[in-house]
Amino acid sequence: MRHLKLLTAVAAFAALGGCAQAQAAKPAPPSFWSQLRTESGTGEYLFDSLDDITPGARPSGAFRPAAALVEGTVVGVEPGIAYASGDDSVTPRVVPYDSEEAAIRWASVVVKVDKVHAGKLKRGYASGQIRLRVEQPTGTTLDGLRASLGAAGRGLFYVDSALDRARRRPAAQEAQAYQAAVHLPIGQGVFIEEKPGAPLTAPLADEERGAQLLGGGGAQTKSAGASAPTLDRLRVRAQQSACETGAATDQSTC
Repeated sequence: MRHLKLLTAVAAFAALGGCAQAQAAKPAPPSFWSQLRTESGTGEYLFDSLDDITPGARPSGAFRPAAALVEGTVVGVEPGIAYASGDDSVTPRVVPYDSEEAAIRWASVVVKVDKVHAGKLKRGYASGQIRLRVEQPTGTTLDGLRASLGAAGRGLFYVDSALDRARRRPAAQEAQAYQAAVHLPIGQGVFIEEKPGAPLTAPLADEERGAQLLGGGGAQTKSAGASAPTLDRLRVRAQQSACETGAATDQSTC
């Protein structure tokens, strides 16, 4: 009987060890921003650096700089709007967000605004928050995004009202209402610190373009001595740029 108890204990310990190994081997859940990353080609860029998207910067051809530069914390994600075709078609049809007809879904990433560094927030800014229009790629879910909100982080956002940026006012009333309630990230200008002190990422830009923007230029980024960008460093740089354009909200920083 004593040997039987010993064998039972050994088997139970082995089972527990197997469970621990299985849990250790279980892959970590995807990060919040990795779920929102889409395949984006490099194409032809309409601007060269963050200075070009700073509020108050001189427009470059068809490209207009951001209306506001805000620092904030991601606190939520909500269903935005869905279309049965690309929303750049002549008459995009709005469909329910969870509809199988949806060809493209735009989620609303809720950002608690901690400070407006440059420019002004107008329509769509309410209760100290803005909603950022970000494409929700096929295969992701709002539940999955919400489960990873704890690591969504904080950062700097170059934004403008979606309705103010619209080339034409959408025909559907609900599409107009949606555009009036959300902001666009201008020039993919979202720079996130997922954890305090962690290097910044540009989750809406492809890796090379993000590194170029954060490093101030391709040559600097590729140099061996270039240090990892941080939120503190980018804030200082962004404030200097805003001072030069005259759009800084706090002139004491200039």
